[in-house]
Amino acid sequence: MKTKRDETLEEISAIRRELAKKFDYDPKKAGEYYRRRQKAAGVHIYHREQEFPTVVEAMALRDAPPSRK
Repeated sequence: MKTKRDETLEEISAIRRELAKKFDYDPKKAGEYYRRRQKAAGVHIYHREQEFPTVVEAMALRDAPPSRK
């Protein structure tokens, strides 16, 4: 018996296969398509999260100021 998680993963995999086939398995074509859609809609479809904190944020996260040697 498949669990709900297995069914969900199968559904996601099927959608990914369908999208890959739609763009001839070329991620650049997919990216261009979604950029055109984003521009036409006037909104950003995807906002990348900031991977690393800025210097000011990193300093604010420290418990004590860095030692200077």
